[in-house]
Amino acid sequence: MNATSPAVRAAIWAFVILLIGAILAALIFKHGMATVSAVRSPQSSGKVMVGGALPDLALRSLTGSTVSLRTYTGRPVWVNFFATWCVPCKAELPQIEQRYREKRADGLVVFGVDQQEEAVAVKSFTAHFGVTYPIAIDPGAAALALNIHTIPLSVFVDSTGIIRYISIGQMQPAEMDEALKTILPGG
Repeated sequence: MNATSPAVRAAIWAFVILLIGAILAALIFKHGMATVSAVRSPQSSGKVMVGGALPDLALRSLTGSTVSLRTYTGRPVWVNFFATWCVPCKAELPQIEQRYREKRADGLVVFGVDQQEEAVAVKSFTAHFGVTYPIAIDPGAAALALNIHTIPLSVFVDSTGIIRYISIGQMQPAEMDEALKTILPGG
């Protein structure tokens, strides 16, 4: 005969059920995070894809002249699409600037592309954040070509003009460093 009281048996069953629940939750979380990673670092965005060429799209400089999305072909380029009102854009901006300052001697160009705002607002925004890398404004063609629905969006292009990495949403420092390895000499 079993001498275990009903309260002890209930506690054991509750523990077993909680343990199974915790294991299932961990497995679901792990699967979900893999899905999030695939969404945040896709192989393509609109008409651009990892392994393909960066399109030649017209942008507007802060002085009003026309510049191309391919302006810096021949150098490793981090193209960062942003907007002045975007909270995640503001959050990642100091880390982008830091990496630009650290890696520009290695040839890195960071090219900031604002989404359809007025030059005066963009100039004020970039001055406030101490941005020293080149900035242009997308009048809309790049957003359509790259299927930009979420910003920030970063596209990492090697010196031959080939896209090596795409990231949607705010990048964390470790992800920035890994993405830069795909385009900088000596990776």
